[in-house]
Order: sequence, then structure tokens, then C-alpha cells
Amino acid sequence: MLRPIAQELAETIARTIGYDVVITDLAGIIIGCSDPTRGIGTLNEACAQVAASGQPRWESEEDAKLLKGTKPGVTYPILGVDRKVAGTIALTGAPELVRPFALLVKTQAELYLKERIAAAELQERERNFQALVSDIALFKQGINDPKIYETRAELMGYTPSSSYCVVALNETSQPDEGSSHGADYSAQQRLLSEIRTCFGNPGDLCGSTSPHRFVAFCAVNCDDDTSSRSVLDDVKKRCETLLNRLTAAKLPCKIGIGGIHRDIDGLSASYREALAALQMGGNADSSEPIHCISGYRIEELLLKSEMTLQDALVERELAPLFARNDGDELQDTIAAWCESGFSVVRAAELLHVHRTTVDYRLEKLQRILSVEPRDFREMSRLYWAVVLWRNGRSKNSPRRRSRRR
Repeated sequence: MLRPIAQELAETIARTIGYDVVITDLAGIIIGCSDPTRGIGTLNEACAQVAASGQPRWESEEDAKLLKGTKPGVTYPILGVDRKVAGTIALTGAPELVRPFALLVKTQAELYLKERIAAAELQERERNFQALVSDIALFKQGINDPKIYETRAELMGYTPSSSYCVVALNETSQPDEGSSHGADYSAQQRLLSEIRTCFGNPGDLCGSTSPHRFVAFCAVNCDDDTSSRSVLDDVKKRCETLLNRLTAAKLPCKIGIGGIHRDIDGLSASYREALAALQMGGNADSSEPIHCISGYRIEELLLKSEMTLQDALVERELAPLFARNDGDELQDTIAAWCESGFSVVRAAELLHVHRTTVDYRLEKLQRILSVEPRDFREMSRLYWAVVLWRNGRSKNSPRRRSRRR
């Protein structure tokens, strides 16, 4: 791990203290130096002896002449995280002048090495988590071996005996114009840290799957004495706490919550449900930040039916509205009217219009579509057609554009 950072480390320290710095491996071969006249890949015999003994040493002008590739100065061993010698660092100059800096430079080098190792381990864990989530998303019962997936997940903290509910998050903030990649990475790390704070119980797994997508595999207690509704309510409360923290940090997100399942195939199902809840919830109400799949089970069922049936329902029920300039607001009215339980007052609140406007639009719908607004069966057909329309169904309709709702 020392070799990739040696040159950068040597140059950084040399600029700070004003003395040339040499870094070698365990064989005393130079792998980093601030003095361009010292050859990378050449032997420094004094450093080789320090690496072998683990003890610091210094060479005067006369001493250095007796050792190959050595100049006057002070050499210290660099210890790795396992407290074993990982290499050496030498400061070139009169020993009495550079010795006061030597121990400080050694400590700085070891801290830098420790940080780089920790960062590399974190990046490796993130890559492993991304690969695990991708494989779990594609898991097929009867085709893939769940034990292989379970073993990989256990290495990251998965508890096979627990039930799981998957939470998917999309970061929705737009980076400032001219913002650097480093700033974006810092924001992602802050967001991931907040997620792990809220989903940090034993058995929970958290990580990113893309720069703006994050996932939490939330271990839950769902035994015979605990209803799934109360468990989901608890998960939603944790999501609300997370959103409050992210809002304060100016990192807005949308959240999708999957169902409660067991085993790897259940984990795969919950992950797909969380993504579906994000999509369907956003299409239904873009202002609401948290969407739970339990509120979209009918939509989920409809969207799994044959595409031709979905398109036919949308075209059959909504075709008269597609060519109208007020088609979007009439479809919004259908959704609000049904979701309000046929309440003019509540529908007006959902649409942010006056109640007389709702009455006017209902009369218009009655005239255009030949429906009775208080007939549940007639309005339910229209309602589910609007839901499918919002989720990208009906290839002939001109509504394949961003929704304003």
C-alpha cells in the first residue's frame, strides 16, 4: 500500500519542511523521492538496514560515503496498521538539523498510510456492496443459488434469521453550476453517513448503488406478536427522521420502501418493490418524499399485466381527453376526486382550486366521457386508467412528457 502513495507523500513532506525526503520499500529500494537526482528503483543501503532492524539511524557525511545510494541524514521505519515495518522514510541533510523533524515526519507518513488504507478498504466495501445489490436485484429463485448470495451478504453484516425491509433513496438535489467532483463526492459521503446513522442497527446494510442512489437493507423484528403495519410504520418514522436530517444538510431525497420479506429471494423482492414505490409514488405525487409499496399494491398489479391490456384500458377510457388542452387538469381531477372519496371539499384541497372549479370540471367530465361522477365502478375505471397513464402506458397518447403534478 505504501508504493502508490510514496512519491506524493515524499513531495508533500519536502515542501512542508524544506528538506529532501526519500521513501523506500522493505528492501531499501527507493519508491518515492523529492530530489529528482535520486533514482526511483535504486538501492539506499542505509534504508535497507533500517527496514531490516526496525530501528532508526542517522548518517554523517563520512558514514554516508560507506553506504550505497545514501546521503547524510536521518532514517526512520514506517509502521503499517499491523504495527509491522512497511518501509522507511529518510530526511536528507545534516543529522543535527533534520533530526528534530524526523519523528514528526515518520508519524505523518504513518497517519497518511493508515488513512489511505482505510479509504481503500471503504471503497472496496462500497464496490462489494454495489455488486451484491446488483446481483440481488437480478436474483431468480430456482436458477441462482441463494446460499452463495447469503454468504456474501453475511460478510457485510446480513442476518439470515431476520426479516428485511429495503429502503431505496434517490438524491434529488442538483449540483451547483461549476461544482467540483470532490464537492459532489463529499455530499455523497455525508448523505451515506446520515443513512447509516438512521439505519445502523445490527443486521442493517447500507451503501450506494450509483452517485445519486442509495439503499438500506433494514433488519426488522416481524414475529407473530408484531404486525407488519407497525413494523412498516417504524421504518417510515426512521425515514422521516433521515429526511429531516438530510433537509437540514440541504441534501433532499425521495424514498421508496419495499415490503417485509425473509431470505435472499425476499430481499430481492423487497428491493424491487422499493424501486417501484419510488417510481409509482413520484408519478402519482411528486411533492410527497416517502412512498411505501403497501400504498401501491393495485398499481403494482396493474403494471404487471400485459402491456396490450394496459394500453387498451388507457386508450379506451381517456382517449377523449388526450387531444384537449385541459386534458391534464381533467385527469388530475379524476385522481383527486377518487382519492378524496368523492368529496368536493377534499378534492379542491388536493387540486389547490376552489370547490366550484371542482364542480365545473366534474360536469365537464360527465359531458365528455358520459360518466356519472359518483358511480364508483365507472370512476374507478377512469382512476386506474389515469394511474397507468402516469406510469407511461398508452403508446398512442401524447402524454409521454414530464408530469407537472
